[in-house]
Amino acid sequence: MPEELALRWQAARRCASEGVQLAGVPRSGRTARSIQGLMLADSAPWGVVYLSVPLDDWNEPAEDGALGLLLERAVDGAPVVPQRALDLLVGALDRASAPALVLGPGADTEEGFQAAVALAERARLPVWIAPSPPRAPFPTRHRCYQGQLPSAAGAVADILAQYDVVVCFGAPLFRYHAPSDQDFLQPGVSVYAVTDDPDEAARAPFGRICVGDPSDALVRVAATAAASDRPWPPARTLPEADTSGPPFTAEAILDAIDAGKSDDTVIALEWTSADMVRDRLTITRPKSLFYPAAGGLGWGLPAAIGLRLGCPERPVVALIGDGAMQYTTSGLWSAVRYRVPVTFVVCTNTTYRALQAFSEILHVPEGDYLDISGLGVLDIARGYGLDVHRAESLEDLTHYVRKGMTATGPRLVEILQR
Repeated sequence: MPEELALRWQAARRCASEGVQLAGVPRSGRTARSIQGLMLADSAPWGVVYLSVPLDDWNEPAEDGALGLLLERAVDGAPVVPQRALDLLVGALDRASAPALVLGPGADTEEGFQAAVALAERARLPVWIAPSPPRAPFPTRHRCYQGQLPSAAGAVADILAQYDVVVCFGAPLFRYHAPSDQDFLQPGVSVYAVTDDPDEAARAPFGRICVGDPSDALVRVAATAAASDRPWPPARTLPEADTSGPPFTAEAILDAIDAGKSDDTVIALEWTSADMVRDRLTITRPKSLFYPAAGGLGWGLPAAIGLRLGCPERPVVALIGDGAMQYTTSGLWSAVRYRVPVTFVVCTNTTYRALQAFSEILHVPEGDYLDISGLGVLDIARGYGLDVHRAESLEDLTHYVRKGMTATGPRLVEILQR
């Protein structure tokens, strides 16, 4: 393997938690196609590239001509928002009487995370996270943090109605999951947004959209926006969790996990019952929470393994529902085989709650087809060779998660959810 190719593999691995892009590799490509995928990973905005390689492709030599040209290839320039477009955004923000900041996954980088905090503090902005967020791009205990926007158009419009200017970085406008007959925005609200996805810009039903790197734009806006002496946003307090049980509430389980994890912990979340209360978890640094953007089940278990492999210096905790676990249980074999130290927390409620909620909305006749009791979560995991445990108390769960911060192999704990 040429030294340059090895360096690009390392660059791609360093970018492992920045996002996912897809690069199909045709049969005729050979190793040169793989280098193209790695170059894509190393291009702004940086991100993982999935290489689809035919099984026998690695046994064939790369085309010398194509390989040589690729290794000599160079690109100048970066997809950034023009300054005149950002000037319009900053001007609207400076003139606003009640502005707000909305963040999405595109802002969850080292630079974007820090710039979002700087902008929020400089302009004293209330900060919301865009609906159905696959990341956590702002510290959840910051004085400006207001929470996660709901996933229905009318509900989002109701919250944003208290502001006159809303600036959004790194999120579509907006991703809705629940049906709504209400308008997208109420009168008097202006929205400015920065996205690195031209398709998202084309789909947006409102707003003035800039296409470019959201983190780069955040850094530039934070440096030029006017400082404000307006009152700080209202303090956000978390409601007290009901800690009785077992079984336990989602809020109590999240609090117990939060007490056991470290600030460096990366969370792979595929526990839909906890979606709207996920920010009970303390997030203090970027790239600390990952959630399937499209909402499809089966992502969380293998994603947790990949996150730990891609970022071995940070502990990983996977929060998974008992139903979601069943889609990709074979990933546990890989975790055991390669001794990937992930702590899997499986929250068992014996019901397919996501579909249960939608069956009510869609008026599906009642039945027992969403009952998934008797799965034997611990038996399944034990069969793959994991160390397993059932937490009988919240303190027990906290202790188990805390021990996982220094574990050397995969482990799984089950806790019953109300």
